[in-house]
Amino acid sequence: MKNRNSGFIMVAALTFLTLIALLSGAQLFVYQQKQQILHSQIEYNRAIILRNIAISKQIKDRATMSFSYGEVLRHGKFYQVKFSNGRQVELNSPVE
Repeated sequence: MKNRNSGFIMVAALTFLTLIALLSGAQLFVYQQKQQILHSQIEYNRAIILRNIAISKQIKDRATMSFSYGEVLRHGKFYQVKFSNGRQVELNSPVE
């Protein structure tokens, strides 16, 4: 009888540990997704800032302006921001 009770305790403990591991994994996944969304928003805001600097410097059409985060290329009334990590964001001009 003693071995049977210890078996139930062992199964209950393993079930509990598995449940805790699954909940921890799900929580880490949610935090990772939230971090990626916030990082994407930061990059978009940086693209707007770089575009606004390029507008204030009045770069000409088909001209490129380089920054430490990337470069801005003007195509008519559109501004294409190419970041150093390879991501590209195309924004229109707010003043034209």
